[in-house]
Amino acid sequence: MKKLYFILLGFGLFAFKSDKTKHFATVEEVDDFPIFVFSKPVADYNIVGKALSFNDAFKLIADQKSTIRKKTKMVVDFALNRVKNGKIPQFDALIFELDRDKVHAVKFKSEVSLKAEIIDYNEEIPVFFFCEPNEKYSVVATMEADYSIKAANSGFLYDKINSMINRTLRKRENKEVKNFDAIIISPNDLSEKLIVFE
Repeated sequence: MKKLYFILLGFGLFAFKSDKTKHFATVEEVDDFPIFVFSKPVADYNIVGKALSFNDAFKLIADQKSTIRKKTKMVVDFALNRVKNGKIPQFDALIFELDRDKVHAVKFKSEVSLKAEIIDYNEEIPVFFFCEPNEKYSVVATMEADYSIKAANSGFLYDKINSMINRTLRKRENKEVKNFDAIIISPNDLSEKLIVFE
């Protein structure tokens, strides 16, 4: 009986530890289309197609001069062109999977919503990119974009962000920065705001 009690207690503790707090945000729009990065819509939706062809994706990777915002607008334009050419149906929003180099065009089942649930980066920390947290927070530090030369030369935005976040988490471990709950990354210059939730 004692053994059964400890087994059940162990399951209970495991369930308690694995229950993470969900974080929500309001996403930005680009040309009136909500942009979801490191997040997913709270409202029900269907994926209606790929926003980018292989050639479109290659053009984005090859473009080393355009800003992130300009490239995001280019993605919207590419997706609208695919609608025009009958490759995908009309869509309401775009979901970016930077780690897989994919952009999904989605259609909401009811009205268009800007509310998103944040997907913890590498199951470790909430990252807000192209969105603003819905929870109240305080900024404990601001940092300029800091990523490796290898990430800078890769041409992939994900590599830059991955390098930045890993460096920032190491700084937290080494107590080079104050403790923080989440990171807000600016789409303008990839600067970081380290925040704590109130």
